[in-house]
Amino acid sequence: MTTFDQYHVGVTSPIQSTDPVFSVAFEPVRTLLQDQIQEGLHPGAQLSVAIDGELVADFAVGERVVDSGVALDNNSVMPLFSSAKPITAVALGVLVDSGRLNFDDPVATHIPEFAAHGKSSILLKHVMNHTSGLADDSLADGGTTRAEVIARLSDSKTIEGWNPGERSAYIPTAGWHILGEVIERASGSAFESFVQDFILDPLEMTDTYPNVSPTLADQLGDQLGAMHDSRRSPMTVHPAYSSERLGRFVRPGSSFHGPAHDMVKFYSMLLNDGVSASGDQIVSEETVAQLTTRQHEGLLDETFGVVMDRGLGFFIDSQRHSPAVPYGYGTAASSSAFGHGGKESSTGFADPEKGLAVSLVFNGMPGEPKHDRRLKRVLAAVYEALGL
Repeated sequence: MTTFDQYHVGVTSPIQSTDPVFSVAFEPVRTLLQDQIQEGLHPGAQLSVAIDGELVADFAVGERVVDSGVALDNNSVMPLFSSAKPITAVALGVLVDSGRLNFDDPVATHIPEFAAHGKSSILLKHVMNHTSGLADDSLADGGTTRAEVIARLSDSKTIEGWNPGERSAYIPTAGWHILGEVIERASGSAFESFVQDFILDPLEMTDTYPNVSPTLADQLGDQLGAMHDSRRSPMTVHPAYSSERLGRFVRPGSSFHGPAHDMVKFYSMLLNDGVSASGDQIVSEETVAQLTTRQHEGLLDETFGVVMDRGLGFFIDSQRHSPAVPYGYGTAASSSAFGHGGKESSTGFADPEKGLAVSLVFNGMPGEPKHDRRLKRVLAAVYEALGL
């Protein structure tokens, strides 16, 4: 039983959709998504958009599985990959607000064994903004249990010569296992339970799951969207992202699944200073500001090879540094836009200057360059449809 009852409240958000939401203004967007199906980029796509907390679009095109005849719809449960990292970041924010931790805490304050091999100077914020210097993700992806993964990462070494906070390199999985473990130890709850109690349930993100096990996949049936390798022709369901492989245990930075409209509820809450649509405080305004504004800027990301600005668990719009920045929010986005992309397939973000929350999920992975072009074209069309 959790002790954070001041945050755990049952709410009903107006951004709840079972029927599609569509207007003629979004016809060019739908046509573009359908054209991209014909180009072989994906078998289907899901889009949800809200302005000032009001849903203005929530629809899908194409098929759940290529050539299956089973339509993808706006309620399909989609693999979100890193697009859901901000959920974990906000869970940490809830613990900050409760006094259980601080973003400036050394990781080893909460996971003492993590201090091995000189890692005692790595702070939570360094892991959240990818400046920790942690080793690559092979340590995080090969384990058979979460406990084994945490043990491997705790016993790992950092990149030689790396001073935490001074350099940046995106590492998609390793650090987020550590952050999930911090949440468990600081809260006394399982990661999945904590996220369910303090984020998913209060925001009525009823079809979002921290992990989809093989059992849950069977229960979801045709509601579960499949990810495809669309670099291949003909494209096939991607074997690496099946529930049998990805769903063995929760991965706090990459195993979430859910429909696009659930992520729009999440971003609408952040745009409303951490307050849900029904007036309940999920996370404090001060903590939202820490998470979603620049905590480092002008640093070269040594994974992507471009300069990228970050908050804590969020990418901040960085196109002012270079038009080649991947996983951005489109050329019409304001410089304060914040969010996160998911591996070759999705994005979720908020644009505070325009009151805009967007979630876009494709079920095909065509490779980074094609995904980047596809994403930017669709987001440009979204802004145009809204007259922004």
